[in-house]
Amino acid sequence: KAIDSAVPGAAADIADNPLSPLSPQHRVSNTTKEAWVLHSLKSRRTEFLKTHRINAFVGTWNVNKNAAASSSEIAEWLGFASKGSGQVEFEKLPELVVLGFQEMEAGAEAFVYNNEVKAGEWSEAVEQALGNARYSYSTLVSKQLIGMFIKVYARIDVLAHIRYVQTASVGCGIMGMVGNKGAVAVRLVYMDTPLCLVCSHLAHGPTQLERRNEQFHDLCKRLSFGEQEPGMPTADPLIPTGSLFGSGQATVGRPLSVFDSSYLLWFGDLNYRLAIDTQDMDLVVRRGEHMSLLGLDQLRIAMMNKQAFVGFEEADIGFAPTYKYLLGTDEYDASRRPSWCDRVLWWTHPGCEDGIRSTEYTAVQSLRTSDHKPVRSRISVGVWKTDVDKRQSAYLEVLRELDRYENECIPTAVLESTVVDFGDVVFGRMVRRQMKLSNSGQVPLEYSFIATPAREDYAPKWLRISPDSGMLLPGQDVQLEFSVMVDETTSAPLSARVDDLADILVLHLTRGRDYFIQVQGNYVPSVFGMSLDVLVHCKKAVRHMTRADFEQCLVSGQFSVPKCIWSMTDFLSRYAVERGYSLFYWPGDRELARRIKE
Repeated sequence: KAIDSAVPGAAADIADNPLSPLSPQHRVSNTTKEAWVLHSLKSRRTEFLKTHRINAFVGTWNVNKNAAASSSEIAEWLGFASKGSGQVEFEKLPELVVLGFQEMEAGAEAFVYNNEVKAGEWSEAVEQALGNARYSYSTLVSKQLIGMFIKVYARIDVLAHIRYVQTASVGCGIMGMVGNKGAVAVRLVYMDTPLCLVCSHLAHGPTQLERRNEQFHDLCKRLSFGEQEPGMPTADPLIPTGSLFGSGQATVGRPLSVFDSSYLLWFGDLNYRLAIDTQDMDLVVRRGEHMSLLGLDQLRIAMMNKQAFVGFEEADIGFAPTYKYLLGTDEYDASRRPSWCDRVLWWTHPGCEDGIRSTEYTAVQSLRTSDHKPVRSRISVGVWKTDVDKRQSAYLEVLRELDRYENECIPTAVLESTVVDFGDVVFGRMVRRQMKLSNSGQVPLEYSFIATPAREDYAPKWLRISPDSGMLLPGQDVQLEFSVMVDETTSAPLSARVDDLADILVLHLTRGRDYFIQVQGNYVPSVFGMSLDVLVHCKKAVRHMTRADFEQCLVSGQFSVPKCIWSMTDFLSRYAVERGYSLFYWPGDRELARRIKE
């Protein structure tokens, strides 16, 4: 009725048009289907997934072009290596050991070729540092790009669980291509869990924040591995490869990115500094009060502002800044701001939340061979083995159930009321009302407020609805909040009685019926938001004027200044000027301001 009153015949045309959003022939969207399929498979995951946890060691060290450290120094960095020929507690050793080095080689010749001798020396030193534990590990893979070097060891009893091992490297330094800055990466599948490990070295200097952010995004785009192979596990354990939903849509033959993984570990000398320099910064660090500086950390600020590393997590930092130290000492270089340059972060694929838990995150302050302190992280990682046949069977059963719901059921809802009454509404004061929408049917319900031929938007400008669209699973409900706020952009026609604080909204259920909701309120007219050209004609309070009064006063005489403006300036001249500067120095009286408005 509301649509036909505005545009005669429009309602019939819309109902007959199968492409119209008001048409009941609209089917459930793919987004809603995906949510329902994932929800159903998640509830059945124990049928086809066997999960357990492994431990991983992740270490990063900018070695400042030094020769390989001594075995005792590296053992101190690792923290779990056996002492001398002592007994090795095999089950307490981490299943994976991931080591990342930066500035292993930075001479001019290194820009032409990789110095594998230096990498070999460090590898040999690490294996010596492992002591008797070295017989419990096997080198899985390594990758070098100039001064960046990543090496992964696997405990010998888990080697059979690891497959699809791939490496990649990208330079983003000089001219955006040279490998003095960039990343080396490893991708592997542990059981049926894809893991990606990235060791990077980003632009240095406190003023290079934007450059570091740009390099991060550049590396995310350019780091790629081999193509997706048939049967290769995907990032989401719930969805079979080649399915229509989630990570199952990964096309066979497409190069894999760093985010085509269940877990992405990103570590190295990220070179983020403190945002500002303070005069007492050195004093704060010397007193051991460095934790108060974490709020100035550029990396945390960039993550908070969604400029880089969006969605990544990091364990709590409880150690002193890792850069820059005078060689051979624990003293900071006074020419540099102390900073947490060396970090270990992780990202989890949607659906794999809580898969990574930090058990240790620290810097080894006792090692003094570099201007950086090495950092180590011990993490617990959730991995799984998938019974592919059982998952496929569960997946097909869920699809058949969804198809039956789509063909046999129509979304139905219960709306608490079809009228929203805001009562008296005054200028500048928000009034809220709530209404519950419940999914009373047997299928997922997708709802949205939609525009009509009578109005381009789904609601008048003075009204906000939250949420204005969404999806409810069977049995779920949501509180719809309606907020009315009359401000300077909407008050004039309401005060002049040209418009009313009333409207009819259309709540549409995809592939279901429409609900018409009446919103109404009594706007108390106000001079605020009205044009001065109109107010100079008003002989009495606008609150007491009818629409006819406004039309009549506009053709009558006018004041030299609106009466309301004169009243306020007269009040100020009488009572405010003697207060001098305090008129604007002290906060205003909110209650007095409200009374003056009224």
